[in-house]
Amino acid sequence: MKKLNATLIVLASLCGIGGGLPLLAADGQVLTTVAEIRGLSAAEAEKHYPVKLRGVVTFYDDGMFSRFLQDDTAGIYLQVTNTLAVQAGQLVEVDGVTGPGEFAPVVLPTSVKVVGEGKIPDAKPASLQRLLSGAEDSQMVEINGNVRAARFEQTAGNYFVDVVVDGERFTVVTKQLPVAKPDALLGATVRVRGVCSTLFNHQRQLFGFRLLVPNADGLVVEKSAPVDPFDVPIQPIDHMLQFTPQGSLGHRVKVSGTVVYFQPGNALFIQDGSHGLHCQTLLREPVQLGDQVEVLGSPAKGEYSPILEDAIYRKIGPGSEPKADAVDLNEVLTGGHDCRLVQLSAKVLERVDRGLNQFLLLQAGDLVFEAYLPQGAIGDRLTGLVNGSEVAVTGICLIERGNSWQAGKDWRAKSFRLLMRSPEDIVLLQAPSQWSYEMMLGIVGAIEVVILVVIFGVWRKRSLA
Repeated sequence: MKKLNATLIVLASLCGIGGGLPLLAADGQVLTTVAEIRGLSAAEAEKHYPVKLRGVVTFYDDGMFSRFLQDDTAGIYLQVTNTLAVQAGQLVEVDGVTGPGEFAPVVLPTSVKVVGEGKIPDAKPASLQRLLSGAEDSQMVEINGNVRAARFEQTAGNYFVDVVVDGERFTVVTKQLPVAKPDALLGATVRVRGVCSTLFNHQRQLFGFRLLVPNADGLVVEKSAPVDPFDVPIQPIDHMLQFTPQGSLGHRVKVSGTVVYFQPGNALFIQDGSHGLHCQTLLREPVQLGDQVEVLGSPAKGEYSPILEDAIYRKIGPGSEPKADAVDLNEVLTGGHDCRLVQLSAKVLERVDRGLNQFLLLQAGDLVFEAYLPQGAIGDRLTGLVNGSEVAVTGICLIERGNSWQAGKDWRAKSFRLLMRSPEDIVLLQAPSQWSYEMMLGIVGAIEVVILVVIFGVWRKRSLA
């Protein structure tokens, strides 16, 4: 029986990692290659078969719970261990047992011994589809992409570089950069060689991946970013993602406009003529409403209008505070004011606090919509509002397209939200009438009680007569 199992182990290895015959390991059978372990099912790996491996550490960062080893057959993850810390590039011998892991089979080491200096295995070119499938989990891979963002995170002690390939975004983790400052990578084309670390949920299902770079050669600039990233022509906001034979998705563009909303480290909204734009940004350099700015970022599809991702901006001049477009319900639902500053009249139905945000439930015509203040902005104009009040509300219009869409002028959006800038964006037009519906019900109820009392009195008087 042991001979049969040993034969199946060899056959499984020859048929490919996890892609051939299922591995059937006998009790006491020592697994000596990563391919044998990766061929196990989760149920098999949970039987804790003994393991004895010899391979090279491809990435090790205990603070990130990232410990990977690769031998001549494949790479694998070393689960939490109290063994000594090792470094990428060291040749080690690992004793332990198999485990199911949270995504793919892993090794639970009982001892890790450094036996010399090794060589990081050559990274194999991997397609985006392979990386997204999970098949390259724990393997040294190579792929090219465009840098969207780069930053150093003090707590992790690593640089985090966001790279995009064919519209898919992932993070590269590295100790070293090939440039002096992270910002010098923005817009560059890079080649990444690193360990594929899969991101997964509690149901063992993949939702993303990141690449862990073990050495200085793992991140190479193939095409440098411009010295001055703003040294490109300005594009009108309404030209973004319009039809061109070449297309603009994936290439950074520069726009300019007036600041109508700013939330540091999160969002910047600008207007250019009759068009608005949502710019997603991590920058916190202050700008004021009305300032004239240039913004550089990567166009992407939004809920209805395009957005700019990973945006950077610079102030080019002051300006006056923008005025909101006075609109009615029909004008809003056409979608022409998406991402613009608008004002319309509505009735207050309810005020709700959700975490740090304050929401107003409003009604205009037959449509109920929300206006909200983010990040816990507090003001008497919201807390003091009475249900039924007529108000003028100002905010950034955010169209909710809905599932139905058709070409032509008859289409209308499902709904919209208003992103308010401050409590001053709510102006009371008319307080609710003192003769409210509830008060009328109370009066009618009281009259009914009086009538019943009188009827009972008359009935009692007659019955005693």
